[in-house]
Amino acid sequence: MSNRLTVILVVFVLLAATGFGVYNFLQTHEYKTVTTHLGFKAEARRNPLYASRLFLKRMGIDTKTKNSIQDLNGFPSTDTILLIDTNRSTLSNSRTLELIDWVKSGGHVIAKTTKDWKYSGSDKVDEIKKSRKTSPDPLQRYLGIRTGSKSKFLDPEDEVETIIEDILGRTVEDSDEKKNIEMISLKGVEKKLGLNVEQFRSILVDKEHAKITEQITLNYDTFLVRQKVGNGLITMIADMSFIENKRIEKADHAEILWQLIHGLHKPLSQPKAVWLIHNDEMPSLWYILWNKSWAFILSLLLLFGAWLLVSTHRFGPMIPKQSENRRSLNEHISSSGNFYWRYNNKQKLINSSRKALLQRLSKIHPGWEQRTKEEQAKLVSEQIEIKPKILYQILFSDINNTSFEQADTFTQLIKDIEMIRTKI
Repeated sequence: MSNRLTVILVVFVLLAATGFGVYNFLQTHEYKTVTTHLGFKAEARRNPLYASRLFLKRMGIDTKTKNSIQDLNGFPSTDTILLIDTNRSTLSNSRTLELIDWVKSGGHVIAKTTKDWKYSGSDKVDEIKKSRKTSPDPLQRYLGIRTGSKSKFLDPEDEVETIIEDILGRTVEDSDEKKNIEMISLKGVEKKLGLNVEQFRSILVDKEHAKITEQITLNYDTFLVRQKVGNGLITMIADMSFIENKRIEKADHAEILWQLIHGLHKPLSQPKAVWLIHNDEMPSLWYILWNKSWAFILSLLLLFGAWLLVSTHRFGPMIPKQSENRRSLNEHISSSGNFYWRYNNKQKLINSSRKALLQRLSKIHPGWEQRTKEEQAKLVSEQIEIKPKILYQILFSDINNTSFEQADTFTQLIKDIEMIRTKI
């Protein structure tokens, strides 16, 4: 078989294998679009009531978001609804009383019930019993309500029925969508509305307030209460997650929200505005400083920028630093010499000069220290051609016993010592 025929055969086999692979892939695979939820972005990630705000705005109601309950520097007009989706743990008693007074004058508050706090460290039975009957939360205590145990949305019979349906072939997703919806009736609303809730803490109303409180129940557990307070209305809901971003589109949640904010208004007379509050945390220090003193902070920044501009730029070369005024070394030496001369310390001046010269000679001539003064003078005289007697007087004679007391003689002696030092 020739090489050309072999190449043709290999190419044919490769093409056949590739074609079979493509055919098999097309027969066993199909195009399918899959939708994947990537989560919320931007404001919707931070604000769980973002979708509710958009819904109310589209319905013609001016709706604003308050990032924190601490942003309530003052209450709005009574034709504005306050919707508080927090536990109100940072709302003080005095502030709660102000809120109740605002409701009495005609305001409407929609709030979430908060779990009753557990008292610890108390040994008195009366206090324990009292804590179980009343809520520590001032707003709930004023309405005569408190929170109970967790309640599931389904009855046990419904759960068994759902399990059987799942075994028979229904998907869990379809059964969950149906089993968690229950119809509720609101006072003043003609039709029933569907509500999808998983679980909540039931609301317990005491006997004194039961007659004046509207109660909406789910499976015999109270889910929502409304109570007239003066000229206003307070609505308490066990779980407000049904109006948050993930669930407002399910069942009739959007319409339930619409009907709740119209609790004090007729359909043709809706509230002027709605404030949505979704955060219970104390604001940071920087937020408070900026909110209260933004003008002062900007002024400081401008001054700091001006200071940087002035301190970091210059025009022309730098001015050289003036040298410090220092006296010369010769002046110090001259002053020291005059001092010793004035106080008859000429011997110290001679000795210091001789000592420096003798140290130099000891380095030049080995065994200098073992020689006598006469031998030292003779050795130096051989080097510079000066008589040993004169050298002895220059190197070793006592100035007090010679004629060196005169200024000229003293000066000549210093010159001789310097001459010997330069020649050796």
